[in-house]
Amino acid sequence: MRVYTYILFLLGTFLLLSCGSASKVSYTQEQLTSFTNFLDAKSYRFLADTANPTMTNGVSAVANSGLWPPGGTFSNILLQGSNNYMTVKGDSIMADLPYFGERQMGGGYGNNTGITFKGIPSRYKEEFDVSKNEMQIVFTITDKVETYQVTLNAFPNKKATLIINSSQRFPIRYLGELKELEAEASVSR
Repeated sequence: MRVYTYILFLLGTFLLLSCGSASKVSYTQEQLTSFTNFLDAKSYRFLADTANPTMTNGVSAVANSGLWPPGGTFSNILLQGSNNYMTVKGDSIMADLPYFGERQMGGGYGNNTGITFKGIPSRYKEEFDVSKNEMQIVFTITDKVETYQVTLNAFPNKKATLIINSSQRFPIRYLGELKELEAEASVSR
């Protein structure tokens, strides 16, 4: 009996030690400075390639009915097309993103069902977390009938996460990458 206990103890210890977390990616000071300068220039576009809607009973019912768009799963939707962006240019921010999820109120006829806004945000705040190598940008922006609380978490490799909380909809998260506006314009010529 002691042998089995000893073997189980060794096996458990081995499993605990072998299940370490992934190592943190380290960047040079030059890379971090370049990254913060890129964001401080306020001339970039977030291009979303995946959407993660909040799972509710309504979203699950639509997913189970077979009406979900192709690609991915109902909790991880692969985005296609050109309406998957948020652009920051100076003080102005504009977005055109698809929305998957439940709307709580409002909407009306003929309105865009996606998340669209354009204007100068209020309560804009940037904060760089050195321990995570992450820039967090938080702002509030109001469109005609909706107010959006937006959080952009950006990393030095230009990958980013965009979380949008709306006054009329359940939250949604987008995954994608950041592109410089000038570089994007020269590529399309």
